[in-house]
Amino acid sequence: MTKILHIVCSPRENSQSGMVARTLLDTYAATHTDTRIDTLDLWQLQLPEMREDVLNAKYAVFARREHTAEQAAAWESVQREVTRLLEYDVFVFSVPMWNWGLPYRLKHYIDVITQPGLTFKWTPERGYEGLVLGRRAVVIYASSFDYSAGAPLAPFDHQKPYLEDWLRMIGVDAIDTIAYGPTHPDAPAMPAAREDALVRAAGIARSI
Repeated sequence: MTKILHIVCSPRENSQSGMVARTLLDTYAATHTDTRIDTLDLWQLQLPEMREDVLNAKYAVFARREHTAEQAAAWESVQREVTRLLEYDVFVFSVPMWNWGLPYRLKHYIDVITQPGLTFKWTPERGYEGLVLGRRAVVIYASSFDYSAGAPLAPFDHQKPYLEDWLRMIGVDAIDTIAYGPTHPDAPAMPAAREDALVRAAGIARSI
């Protein structure tokens, strides 16, 4: 059984990235019966705050020190989110662009689960090595305007490079992407961009 987790990164009901994700997942579900598709809405999720107790627990792992009782409790809340993620084979992220980057709830989620010994390890000899191995990610990006390579706004795109560098850092090398932009309804190129995104979503669904 293939287990897919849709990580919802937009709070909007009419999210354009979410619309493309639903097309992908519906296409997949229509042709695969032996599957499980779950949704993780980051706007409904109670994430642990990255306060001093969590950070001290993290640095204790780096230093190979035993956790204090306070640190152990804080670390357990982090481990819970990582354990949830690792139950799945495929991660589908639907990601709007906010201020040329990621929504803060997605950044919060990344900060919570990017932890030594859980999603990566580091040694002086080898540097960073990802521990989230054998998984696949599909990332659906949406932006009001066109940030594709060669477009005038491309230098402002801090959405796609960051997320894909992070995925590779934690060990997810199999990454499919869909970039839907412009999504602005007044943009002449929007209808074609939307159609391209939906066609690509259906194609990726048939290859998972």
